[in-house]
Amino acid sequence: MAEGREIEERVDLEEDNYMEEIDDDVEEQLDEDGEDDAGDAHAEENVEEEFEDSKPEGSQKDQSPEADRSLANSNPAEDEQKPTASVNEEEKEKHAQLLSLPPHGSEVFIGGLPKDVMEDELRDLCETIGEIFELRLMKDRDTGESKGFAFVAFKSKEVARKATEELRSKDYKGKTLRCSISETKNRLFIGNVPKNLTEDEFRKIIEEVGPGVEVIELIKDPQTPTRNRGFAFILYYNNACADYSRQKMLNANFKLDGHTPTVSWADPKGTPPDHSPAAAGQRHGDVTKVVTPPGKAGKRDFGFIHYAERSSALKAVRDTEKYEIN
Repeated sequence: MAEGREIEERVDLEEDNYMEEIDDDVEEQLDEDGEDDAGDAHAEENVEEEFEDSKPEGSQKDQSPEADRSLANSNPAEDEQKPTASVNEEEKEKHAQLLSLPPHGSEVFIGGLPKDVMEDELRDLCETIGEIFELRLMKDRDTGESKGFAFVAFKSKEVARKATEELRSKDYKGKTLRCSISETKNRLFIGNVPKNLTEDEFRKIIEEVGPGVEVIELIKDPQTPTRNRGFAFILYYNNACADYSRQKMLNANFKLDGHTPTVSWADPKGTPPDHSPAAAGQRHGDVTKVVTPPGKAGKRDFGFIHYAERSSALKAVRDTEKYEIN
C-alpha cells in the first residue's frame, strides 16, 4: 500500500494530474455554454417564425410598381446561390476523387535498391506483380542520385501483400531487397468531444465532414454508459480521406455541439515499430496522444504520454525497464 501511495504522489506531480483538474472546470463551463447556445438557437428560430407571420399576403397583381422593382432587384440573390451549389458539386467531385485512390495498405516500401536503378527499371520489376497506381523513387535533392529506396502504391491491398512476399529478400542487381507494407496513417484521434453526444449523433457529424469513414470508436464511459469519455478514434479508407477530414476539423469554424475539438493523427491500431515513443508507451496500455514540446534547437529531450486509463499511467511509472527510442 505504501508503494501505491508513493506512486500516486509521484504521478500527482506530473502534468496529467494538473490537466485533469483543469479539464473538470472546463467541462463544467462547456456544459453551461452548450445550454446557452441551445437557448440562442431556439430564440433565433422564434424570431424567424415571427418574421414569416408578419409578411403581407397578396398576389403579384396587387403589388405596386415599387414592389415589382424590389422583386426584380431580388433576382441577383438567386444568382448568389449558384456558387454555393457549385461548391457542393466541387465537394462531391473531391470526395469521389479521394475514394478513387487506393485503399490503406496498398502501398509498399522497397529498400536496398541499387543507387543507379532507374524508375522505369523499378516499374518493370513491380508491374510483373500487379497494376501500379503510383511509384516514387526517392532521390537526393542536391545530387539527384537515388537514395536506395522507393514507395510503390498498387491498386489493391492484395497485390501489395503479394509484392511483399515476392520482393522481400529478393536478389536484384547484386543487392538484397527489403519490402514491407508502407506505414501511411489513416486513423485520427478526436479529443474534447462533448460527453453527452451519442454515437449516432457523433457519427452523423463526422460522416458529413469527409468521405471514407470506416470505423468510429467513440469511447464510452464505463461508469455512465449513456455518456462518452470525451474522445474518439476514426478509421478512414485511406490516408487521403483521413487527411482531408483532418484539415476540415482543424478549421476554427468546425465545432462539435459548440465545442472546439482537438484533432491529431492516431497511431495505427496494433503494435507500432518498437523504436517509436508510442510503442514504448503502449506496453502499458492504450496511448491517446504523445507530445514532445519544441525546443530552441528542435525537440526537447522529454515528452508526455497520454493514456486512455489512469491505471496504465501508474503501471508505466511503476515499470523500471528502460527503452531505446530512435
